[in-house]
Amino acid sequence: MKPITGTFIDEITCDIPSQNWGQKEWETEFNTMKKAGIDTVILIRAGYREMWAYQTEITDCYGQAHLAELLLDLAHQCGMRFFFGCYDSGKIDHTCLGWEADWEINKKAIPEIQQRFGSHPAFQGWYVSPETCIASPGSLEIFRRYSDLMKEMSPEKPVLISPYYPSWSYVTETREVRHHKFMEDWHQILSHSPSIDIVAFQDGSCNFNNPGYPFSELKDYISETHELLKDFNIIQWNNVECFGRDLPIKFPPIDWRILRKKMEIADPYVEKQITFEFSHFMSPNSMWISGRNLYNRYQKDILGISE
Repeated sequence: MKPITGTFIDEITCDIPSQNWGQKEWETEFNTMKKAGIDTVILIRAGYREMWAYQTEITDCYGQAHLAELLLDLAHQCGMRFFFGCYDSGKIDHTCLGWEADWEINKKAIPEIQQRFGSHPAFQGWYVSPETCIASPGSLEIFRRYSDLMKEMSPEKPVLISPYYPSWSYVTETREVRHHKFMEDWHQILSHSPSIDIVAFQDGSCNFNNPGYPFSELKDYISETHELLKDFNIIQWNNVECFGRDLPIKFPPIDWRILRKKMEIADPYVEKQITFEFSHFMSPNSMWISGRNLYNRYQKDILGISE
């Protein structure tokens, strides 16, 4: 089974606890990721609300002014590819209403990122940060405009997206209708966005308590996506989420049995397994003790390394 060889990096979001890492801790983490076989890191957002991972000239901001540069340097030292995310206001839902305000910032942020970091040897790809699961007018515009501008800035760099499989969007529909709508929506999105090179659907909205996207349908969605992406000559990765959604805590590390099962389901169809998100939820350096234990189970069962 393919191991996890890529991870998102997320230190400026709202729904996971900060670990308050500085240079020393990030150096330790990158060396840990390298040892675990990770060769690709994806900065999920360059900016989120008023927080940025670098000192932007576009908006007032706070955060770690040199975080992006530090992460790029560490990725280069560890021989990893770095995908750069863009800005996300945190105000756009899965329908992408109000996309215009975010676009006004990103049409400045994407060129700024390219100008400031484009020549860094680790910077080898782009990531479209907003997430969706349906072909709404807003999502069509976001995927097309963001990916086209990224390609304009650096044609040689692949563009990655990581949307999610349908959950509440199709909750009232039958299984047959859900899957039909899913295929129709993503055919429309990909037809509209020729600059997208890699798609890594999130599997985490699938869980045992979700009537709109039960765990039993994960294989169907992955296999359907596989056929669709082949038609568009797009690379398929799998974003196997390593945090749980079945508990009231937002969010704990996932049960190893579920993570392994999700990896097994996706394995025959995808070129690469990536995760959201190694550092918080399955690193031995995580603040979560259960995350450290998850890493031990993963090492033993997937990498064949004894504790």
